[in-house]
Amino acid sequence: MGTSAIVMLLIGVVVVYGSLTAAVVNYIRASRKDVS
Repeated sequence: MGTSAIVMLLIGVVVVYGSLTAAVVNYIRASRKDVS
């Protein structure tokens, strides 16, 4: 386990977290549009 492996792991976590956040934001926007 070198520094590059840790950096790649962190980047992977950030990418997954970012995609999940974008999905949640899109879901909230869609639900708000349906309500209004």
